[in-house]
Amino acid sequence: MPRPQTDVNGMFKTGYILNRRADIVWFLGLPFFAVAMALGFQAWLPYVAVASINLWITIPHHYAGWVRSYGMPDIWERFRNRLIAGPIVIVGFTIMGLQFAPITLLLLVTAWDHQHSLMQQHGLARIYDFKAGAGLPSTRRFDLGLHCVLYGYMFISAPMFRFLWIRELHRMHVPVSAGFVDGLLTVSQIVLVGYLIVYALHLRQIAVAGGTINPIKYLFIGASYFLWYFVAWQTTSILLYAVAHRLMHGVQYIVMVYSYMRRTASKGTSRPGFWSRVTGKGRLRWFLVGGAAYAVLFQLLINRPLDEFGFGVVNFAPYPALPEFGIPALDYSSGYALFSQMMVYAYGLMHYYLDSFIWKVRDKQTQRGL
Repeated sequence: MPRPQTDVNGMFKTGYILNRRADIVWFLGLPFFAVAMALGFQAWLPYVAVASINLWITIPHHYAGWVRSYGMPDIWERFRNRLIAGPIVIVGFTIMGLQFAPITLLLLVTAWDHQHSLMQQHGLARIYDFKAGAGLPSTRRFDLGLHCVLYGYMFISAPMFRFLWIRELHRMHVPVSAGFVDGLLTVSQIVLVGYLIVYALHLRQIAVAGGTINPIKYLFIGASYFLWYFVAWQTTSILLYAVAHRLMHGVQYIVMVYSYMRRTASKGTSRPGFWSRVTGKGRLRWFLVGGAAYAVLFQLLINRPLDEFGFGVVNFAPYPALPEFGIPALDYSSGYALFSQMMVYAYGLMHYYLDSFIWKVRDKQTQRGL
């Protein structure tokens, strides 16, 4: 597939990840649609249905990552040691963490999840510059700084996140006063404004050096942070935030993986494998069916109650009590709590781990698929 066409107008040069129409749908319009859907879910659906939607969105995009990592022979041979050793270490680390330091593990997983989300949007923004041939070599570092500052400011200042980290610090017996919090908020505002000025000077440097700027990249960044900022400041519901975020994050990830594999197949630059059986004309449905089947398999493995999985329509009763043996009822919150959490955390951690090295935009092999 040829590189998307670009338009040049002075210092501005537009390029698209997929093409103009597809980018408007998946990368520029999707965040606004996700916010509207999440608000609708919160207003009209019961909590269990919203939780189900969150699960169904999250798990299939993990499947897309597995196909990209383990289903492409070239990727498997190139990163064989990492693909074998990483999951073993992560699962072991998760089991140990759940047994000896569950709160610490939760904080580490949460931090990695935020870093993973930030880096996905940063990577997509870098693809916009790559497609348009825009920016300077230093733009990558300035873009990363911009994402860190914007996301960090939200985490510190937005009511939804602020209430969470203040509560967690108190739970960990770390004393924080109202004055300390107010001071931290002031510092975060100063850092935000200061870095925006620095970034504006960098854009000026691009123009002075004769470089070009891709305005579509900044529309994409603005749309992404509109979703995060709007939800984080308009609600204290972490579930609403999760649904809106996962709609954007998960769907964009699936689109990128499938687009990458489709372009790789059209160029013939990678050997056939499982990935090629679910890629190409007439095969998209099998890729999507695989994601749905993976979500069902994941559900069965962690044994989450099916009323949470099935939008409140299906209710699979937990294991009943066996009084004659003195065995109490086995439900999710008791007997399977440790196992289910290990599965959730381990799968999430492995997804973050794989993405940390298979999606380097500066990597030549990745560039060929973009």
